[in-house]
This record gives sequence, structure tokens and C-alpha cells, in this order.
Amino acid sequence: MSDDNGVPLSDCVAGALHPVSTGTYFGHKGEIQTLEQSLCSGRFHHGWIFSGPLGVGKATLAYHLARVLLGQDEDGFGDGFNLLERSEFLKTNKTGRLIAQFAHPDMRVMRRAYDAKTKKFFRFIRIDEMRALKDVLHTTPSMGLHRVVLIDRAEDMNEASGNALLKVLEEPPLHTTFILITNSLGQVPITIRSRCRNLKFNELELADFEQAISQQFISQEQALPKDVNWQDLMHLSGGSVRTGYELIVGNGLKYYQGLYKIMEALPNLDQRNLDLFIDGILKDKSGQDYKAGVQLISDLIYRLIKGKIAEFPLSSGEKHLSDKLVADQSIDQWLSLWDTLQTRALDVNALNLDKKTFILQSFFSLRDLLRAN
Repeated sequence: MSDDNGVPLSDCVAGALHPVSTGTYFGHKGEIQTLEQSLCSGRFHHGWIFSGPLGVGKATLAYHLARVLLGQDEDGFGDGFNLLERSEFLKTNKTGRLIAQFAHPDMRVMRRAYDAKTKKFFRFIRIDEMRALKDVLHTTPSMGLHRVVLIDRAEDMNEASGNALLKVLEEPPLHTTFILITNSLGQVPITIRSRCRNLKFNELELADFEQAISQQFISQEQALPKDVNWQDLMHLSGGSVRTGYELIVGNGLKYYQGLYKIMEALPNLDQRNLDLFIDGILKDKSGQDYKAGVQLISDLIYRLIKGKIAEFPLSSGEKHLSDKLVADQSIDQWLSLWDTLQTRALDVNALNLDKKTFILQSFFSLRDLLRAN
């Protein structure tokens, strides 16, 4: 998705609805109730952190909350207040339309900006943007009683931009709410966390997960494959709607079967299955299949490690792989390899390195680790 000027946005999945445009909201009734009670109490905290797994609805709920705050009237929030109902009502008025266009004068969305020169997103939320935000916050809200600053994602701030935000949070402007979204709470500095109230999101239930993904396809008038095994998709995506959608669009379920065959043959490398997997994910010119394939490798390694060192549920097939491949004495080596592959994947995108070489080297690294043990 891009903004009205055609500039790509870093906080959405290509081909999917942006959280600001998502329709029905599924799950997280407890989190919604917490926000409703806080709004009705008249003591709504100025800083909130929405933390939890990727793609479970944190950003979507943040935009619902933003609509409600920016559309607030002087009467406030009385008994029976329903956050989602109020938000849906506000979607169609001027406040909602401006928010959907990222043009509301009293809302700032901080995300990694797009670099038109390199045709890539910056690695961090830059300090210049935070400084500009600080200047805006010293003015009076333009359209109503309130102002909202949404940061998606908080772990995308570097030390400089994080310190700039901290200075604002230490002396928060009146009538301003900060909503920080993070998939990794531990990467958000403790100094920032201590000045915000944390709202923790968990994975969706299977029924909510299925409906949320189906809604994406229906809204985009895309054909949803009829043979989706929702239980398997839930397992592979870790309950993330975003990841689940990407797995379907990027043929991730199909490639998972090929990846499983490769992993099962280790420390030997089955050249035929290796070629089928690599050629398959590289054939798609949009890059969706490659992205899905890389994510599958990373996620599978992560689950095999976690299944060995913690009470982490694995499918029977993955339990077999974990027992076969991950020896107790090699845990540190597996963790190191997983971390290295994560870094290499980022370098491939940032430096435009050869994708096929990266995938081959990843499997060679797995083979070498197993042969060494």
C-alpha cells in the first residue's frame, strides 16, 4: 500500500489492507475492555504500548482508538461506551476520512520512511522526524480536543530517535496520547516502557484467525484457496494474520512441504528437493514467494530450537525433526546460526545480494552444523 502521493508504506503487507482500512475487528476482547474502562474513568494514560506477536491486530486496534480519541466530544465517554462501535461510526465522518488518508492534522504516524533514491525503506525511524514531531506538539490541536501520535513500530527507533521520544514522554503535552506498537517489547528501551502503560496482545483463537484472513481476501476481491488447512496455517504463522496471509499469497503452505523434505534428509542435501524449493520461490517476479520461503526457513529453525529448550507445542512432524536434528549440546550453535541467517537475510535485501546464493548458503550452513556434531 502507498499514501496518496504513491509513496510506499512500511507498516503494511503488499496486496493486503492497511490496518487503518481493515473492516471487522476480531478477538482481543480483554484488551478492548481495558481501553474502554480507562477511557470511561477519565484517567486515560498519555502513553500506551501495544505489544505482542506480529500481525495479531495491534495496529488495527490502535487506529480504532485513534479515531475515538480524535473524534471525542466534550461529553467524554459515558456508561455503555463501546470503542469499536464508536470507531466504526467515526470512519465515515471527516475525522475518519482524514485518518484513512493519513492527513489528519492532529495525528502523526511515525514509521520507517521510504527512500526514493534507493527505492528502499530506511532501517530506522529517523531523528529528524522525531524533532519535527516535537515542534508540532507545542501547538494546539487543530480540529478537536485531542492529538494522537502512533509509532509503528517502536523497535524501529534507533538510539537517537528513541532519546528524542523519551524527552517528549518525560514532559508529555496536554491532550496528547502516544500509542507505541511493538512486536518485540524487549527491544524497546526500559526508560520508554516505564513511561507507558503496556497492553499485551496474545495470538488469536483459530476461529478469529480464519475470519480475519478471509476478510482480507474478501475485501480485496481476491480468491481464497479452497484447500487451506487452517490448523496448519495457524501453526506455521504462529497465529499471525499478517504471516498467514503472506503464506497463502506467497504459496507458503506448498513450499513448507518441500522445506520439510529438505530438513528431514539433513545432514545430506537432496539436490532435487533443494532445486525445486529454490527455483520455486525465485520464479515469482513479485518477490512474495521468496519472502515467504525465507520466512519459512527462519520460522522452522526457530520452532525446532524452541521445541527443544522449552515447553513449546510442535506438530508431530516438527517434533520428529527437532529430536533428530537439534542435540542438547548444539543449542547455542543453532541459536547462533538462526541469528546469522536473520542478519544475512536483511543484508540480501539492503545490499541487493544474490538470493539464490543466500538460500544455498543457508542450507550448507545447516548441513555443516549437523556434520560437526
